[in-house]
Amino acid sequence: MSVLPRPAVSVIPLRDGARGPEVFVQHRQQTMDFAAGAVVFPGGRCDPDDVAKGADLALSSATVADHVHRWRLVPVDGDRAVDARTLVATGLRELVEETGLVAEPEALLPWDRWVTPEGPPKRFDVSFYVLPVPHASARQPAHLTSEAVDSRWEAVADLLAAGRDGSVRLMTPTRVILQELLDLGTVAAVTRLRPVITGVRDDRPGWRPRATDVAPQG
Repeated sequence: MSVLPRPAVSVIPLRDGARGPEVFVQHRQQTMDFAAGAVVFPGGRCDPDDVAKGADLALSSATVADHVHRWRLVPVDGDRAVDARTLVATGLRELVEETGLVAEPEALLPWDRWVTPEGPPKRFDVSFYVLPVPHASARQPAHLTSEAVDSRWEAVADLLAAGRDGSVRLMTPTRVILQELLDLGTVAAVTRLRPVITGVRDDRPGWRPRATDVAPQG
């Protein structure tokens, strides 16, 4: 019997570096029951309390409508605007819990969505956000989570090279996203792209970098 994927959020803190884009990542403990020993972005599953937190967020109606469109949210048990707000609230909470970084709700930019293929005993439907964090910003992420042995800024090119030589473990979504960020080259290029998000369900991402999404009319 297939396990239903749990909604989850991952946030990609991103900045420009001397050798291309840099991301803040976590090197997970080998004892974790999911993604053990892998390099991941901060994040986690949506909690029931995130619904109420999302309702109180300072998000404009235009931003909420854009997120609904970008995520292709389909109402199942609730309102699509509620779902969009809940995802942002989850990302903000996980950032604080795992890195101490307090981000503005409007700063989280929808980027990608991956669903764990059928088979594993744990499955997640993960919405990825990009969060630009310039060097000069007074707010910076730090290593706080006990789920990781270390958390730090790393050059995307170095992470991909380490993944190729086997010195770090990169899960498919992480590797594909890192390559896309490297191909784009700068934070400005990343934020300009506004990619079409379709939801990857079989670990075959298709052509990247993706096409630019078209904003909804009206």
